[in-house]
Amino acid sequence: MFLIDSSAWIEYLRPKGSKEIKGKVLEILQKEEAVSCGIVVVEILRGARNEKDFQSLQDSLMALPQIPIDDNVIERASKWGFLLGRKGKAVSTTDLIIAAAAYKKARLIHANSDFELISSVVGLDEEKIELN
Repeated sequence: MFLIDSSAWIEYLRPKGSKEIKGKVLEILQKEEAVSCGIVVVEILRGARNEKDFQSLQDSLMALPQIPIDDNVIERASKWGFLLGRKGKAVSTTDLIIAAAAYKKARLIHANSDFELISSVVGLDEEKIELN
């Protein structure tokens, strides 16, 4: 399974987005191996251009299997944020929660360097796709 981060979704949805990301996301979707989580859905939907796009994106994203943001995810994200902070590495709270949701459940596909920092401390299964 693959959790597609909003950084990859945004490129996938942009008409002139990264061809590499578009190809990877399309492959995952065609194989029905994509999952999502609530915070990624929120990040994507808040950028919708209009009500029609909002509804279409919401329907598509919510049709994917969802990884719940439960107490374990929050505890894991909190601990990782603490560990990273002690090493002088700062990442967004949102990315900590997304990474914690994906942990041991899905490979995280992204275009965001925060996940590489998180992985350097906790061994997150992640794949950064470079923008070009």
